[in-house]
Amino acid sequence: MIKVLVVDDEPKLREGLKSIVPWTELGFEIVDTAANASEALEKHRQYAPDVMLVDIRMPGMDGLQLIEAIRSQDPAIHLLILSGYAEFEYAKRAITHKVDGYLLKPVDEEELRGYLLQIRKAIEQESRHAALNQIASEMSREQMIRSWLRPESQAIPESHRLAERLGLLWDHYQVALVYVHDSDESAREPDLLVKSKLVETFEEAGYGTVFSVHGCLGILLRTPVLTEGRRKELQKRLERAASLAGAAFTAAVGHRVRRFADAADSYRTARELLRDRFFYRPGELLSPDSERFGDGESAGEQMQSYEPGQVLGQLYYAVDVGHAEAQQKLLKSVALAMMRDGLSESEMKSAFVELLTGVLGKLIVHQTGLQVRTKEYSDQISAVFRQRTVYELYRHCVHFLQELNRPAGEGGSEQEMKRIIDLIQRNYSENLKLETLASIFNYNSAYLGKMFKTRTGEYFNTYLDKVRIDKAKEFLREGLKVYEVAEKVGYTNVDYFHSKFKKYVGTSPSNYRKEQKR
Repeated sequence: MIKVLVVDDEPKLREGLKSIVPWTELGFEIVDTAANASEALEKHRQYAPDVMLVDIRMPGMDGLQLIEAIRSQDPAIHLLILSGYAEFEYAKRAITHKVDGYLLKPVDEEELRGYLLQIRKAIEQESRHAALNQIASEMSREQMIRSWLRPESQAIPESHRLAERLGLLWDHYQVALVYVHDSDESAREPDLLVKSKLVETFEEAGYGTVFSVHGCLGILLRTPVLTEGRRKELQKRLERAASLAGAAFTAAVGHRVRRFADAADSYRTARELLRDRFFYRPGELLSPDSERFGDGESAGEQMQSYEPGQVLGQLYYAVDVGHAEAQQKLLKSVALAMMRDGLSESEMKSAFVELLTGVLGKLIVHQTGLQVRTKEYSDQISAVFRQRTVYELYRHCVHFLQELNRPAGEGGSEQEMKRIIDLIQRNYSENLKLETLASIFNYNSAYLGKMFKTRTGEYFNTYLDKVRIDKAKEFLREGLKVYEVAEKVGYTNVDYFHSKFKKYVGTSPSNYRKEQKR
């Protein structure tokens, strides 16, 4: 609605004007009335009306003096003069004060309606013109900022004058970039709703200028964000703007610079942080001080390079014996090794999917009860691709493996030895090594070997051989061929299996099978 203030010293006229025309239907609203110029000035400050109807003759300050005072404060306001026949010539002088028209008392309804329609049309045109000017100004600022972000175009002629004209000459500059999740990075304009909320939150509050660049939203900050407290404040403002738009985001801020020509350096820093956002903690404003996943971890005990086959076996055993701590340690080491190997986000996710699928496949062989939940487990493995950071990927994998864990039982070395023996009984066909089990249970391999000998009376390799030979005797009694049995119990070389069997049984596998058939 267009706001109207009526100024006249006659109460009846003031009240009569309220009903003489259908103000609301015409798009107007009388916000208040005033009986004299002083009251009119006060109510102008209070209501900021778009239109004022002013009586030309009032006690004290007359209408023309009031118009001069109002014009000095509000050049854009629209004014209609009210006058009697005696002041007709006097009223004509109001034209020099840029009034929209004058009405003779008593006011004619049709004449007033005509003036109001003209004023409404003029205000609508002014609003459209102002909006276009605002858009042009915004585009000019955005174009100016984007030109600063291109190193090859920093030497724009008269850039200093343009920056001054656009209100961009500041003491400091710092670029913040906002990536809206699930937006199209190839699009020239990211989510417009998020942008509008950022404009409300930052630009209209005087914190900086919002712009779009390469599929991201940016804020050229005029107040540097240097401390942890300032970064948290900026993050909260971003979260508020994004929540109003119903969007999820990741944001990064570059370092502070003092010249607008150096804004490209701050932009590049923020851009690189956003590009590597997968490797940083979720929910934080990324800055040059942000820590990547694994920063501060001791490198001494970490695997130097990712070896899928080796890790698969270790992780499978850790899950099979229900050793949650070993699983977490292995998963973190795997992630860090992949990062050191330079794997990208998509490459890391694919590698973790293969790793989890391999562990699940091995478990299903020995735990057939898991097969009924294969679809559920497959969906959880596929969810790896939906994790937005390596932190979330790591937590997702930990949670998934926890669901696969066997009950671990009570702690202590005696219980751990029982779990190792049970593992051998289930996995005798695997390439079991004492060193692998030692790393899972966090023992020195020599010390674990002594513990194993004390508990079983056999060295680890001897115990494993005897378990395999006992299983081989069962398969031979079932009529399987020697090479089939060798493969099923974990010997890839048939001759080696033959020598081991003869050593522990006293006869060859072939003779043993013949004897069982008699």
